[in-house]
Amino acid sequence: MKHIGAVITSLREAYGWRLGKFAEAIETTHSHLSNIEAGRKRCTPEMARRIADTLGVPLAAITTGRPVEEIA
Repeated sequence: MKHIGAVITSLREAYGWRLGKFAEAIETTHSHLSNIEAGRKRCTPEMARRIADTLGVPLAAITTGRPVEEIA
């Protein structure tokens, strides 16, 4: 779980999103997203899809942690 959370954090920050604004964009709470990124909560497939769609990256970038350039 921590690995996916770290990937989400890295991608979110690389695309210039602050935690609170990104949480709003993916229709969750600041604390829920923070818990996912910290590995305290599981990232559901639905949440991973919302994150990928909002960032404009392939779902595999979230689920595998592979660089976006490798996947696209």
